[in-house]
Amino acid sequence: MRLLTSTRRDTTQRITQRENRVYGIVNYDEDNVYPQRIYAITSSAPTARNCVDTYGRFIGGAGFADLTFYQAIVNSDCQTMDKILSLVKKDMARFRGFALHVNVNAAGKITDIFHVPFEHVRMASESRKNESGFDYATYADWSREKRNNIRTDLITWFHAFDLAADAIAAQVESVGGWDKYKGQLLYVSMDEHSYPLASCDAVMESLYAEIQSDIRTTANLQNNFSAKSIMVHKGKFADEEARAEFETELTAFIGPEGADIIVVDVENDEEVPELIPITNNADDKLFEYTDTKLTNKIIRNFLIPKILLSVTDGGGFFNQEQVRDATMYYNMVTTEERIMLEAIFKKLGEGFYKNINPTADYSIIPIEFKISKADPPESLIQLLTNEYISDASKRNILTVLYGVAEEDAIKIYPDGSTNVGVTQTRKT
Repeated sequence: MRLLTSTRRDTTQRITQRENRVYGIVNYDEDNVYPQRIYAITSSAPTARNCVDTYGRFIGGAGFADLTFYQAIVNSDCQTMDKILSLVKKDMARFRGFALHVNVNAAGKITDIFHVPFEHVRMASESRKNESGFDYATYADWSREKRNNIRTDLITWFHAFDLAADAIAAQVESVGGWDKYKGQLLYVSMDEHSYPLASCDAVMESLYAEIQSDIRTTANLQNNFSAKSIMVHKGKFADEEARAEFETELTAFIGPEGADIIVVDVENDEEVPELIPITNNADDKLFEYTDTKLTNKIIRNFLIPKILLSVTDGGGFFNQEQVRDATMYYNMVTTEERIMLEAIFKKLGEGFYKNINPTADYSIIPIEFKISKADPPESLIQLLTNEYISDASKRNILTVLYGVAEEDAIKIYPDGSTNVGVTQTRKT
């Protein structure tokens, strides 16, 4: 007998995008529920959830620089522009795309901006687009979790975002007037002109494996880390009630919820019951190694420094400088996403029916980590007590790198002074 193994790797594209003639859309993967699947797995796999949350935090940074724009109410639900940003950054971090419903007036000005959950949106098929002019469809239950069938009457169709007056006029005419016009959909994909691959797509298998590992751990906890047993009952029960009572009493001994003994009946009056243990040969060290490997692989996929996820390699606590450097690094990694969002929100802000950004500053403030001036890190103490570094250089280090006011730096290191030592600025 030969044992055959396969070394073939599946190198086909990760998602398929085929026309669905029943609903007039382009399927988002074969089963049309790729984003729903991504949402579920990134919510269940702990490392992925932390990575997506951290990625999203850095994309949105500290919010918009212009306070008026930050606080501007932009829809009938009284949501601010910063609230829209907070919803958008989460979709960007998870799906690498987002969608906004934009209401416009005849003058080509935006009157409302609403966030649309990205998993609700599908592209219109070419035939549907040619027939109706619609570009996108939204529906809240493509995965059929609430109903067994998709109600086509609840699918909402939208034209693509375009503030040109003639484009808006054509869209309104195509639906039969303003009373039937539902506005536009701004659809953003980091894989342009296509459904985007999710941020975790390259490590999907690792996410599934992490979830399975957690299931195994939970099972071990529930069963007191013991192996299962087979109870071979070799005598006859008087009746079914006696059998049920016997099994109930047995299950009370194993795990918090029991049910870890398999009962086998052998109707033989001359034999006594026998308990046969099932040996568990699983190597916990192997599982520990696998868990670590999975965690590292998922984190590397998002390019996140471990320190930002509070993950250590056994080296103890982090210091302030490490956190600052990791923050600066991940700000750099997420620059492209923030620049993209700034450009998009600039279009929205400039297209709004009233001025909601008086400074015309649409920048997003990156996350900043400031090292405590009251308790400098040890490396700074060593630097500022170094007799070979001039007082002028030490003042520059304090003012430029650590934000100390110039007059305070002069008080600490006046011209011609001896090295006073940074310990004077520390709390006692």
